[in-house]
Amino acid sequence: MTGDAPVDLLQSALLTALVVALPVLVVAVAVGLVAAVLQAATQVQDHAVSAVPRLVACALALLALAGWMVSKLVGFAQAMFMGAA
Repeated sequence: MTGDAPVDLLQSALLTALVVALPVLVVAVAVGLVAAVLQAATQVQDHAVSAVPRLVACALALLALAGWMVSKLVGFAQAMFMGAA
């Protein structure tokens, strides 16, 4: 193992984590923004109005993207154990 291998492995791990987490984070931000606009328009200041739709949207996004996320993580793990990460 050369001196650059741990750095490359860490860089690949962080990039994989970012790619896997980004779609769910985008959904959470989009739903939170829509809920905030609706709260401002209706002047309803209840935290549940923004939290519940965001939780539901994130759960649906996780269910929809679970297969893709697992395949990305398995691909990274296989590359890491084979030394090609």
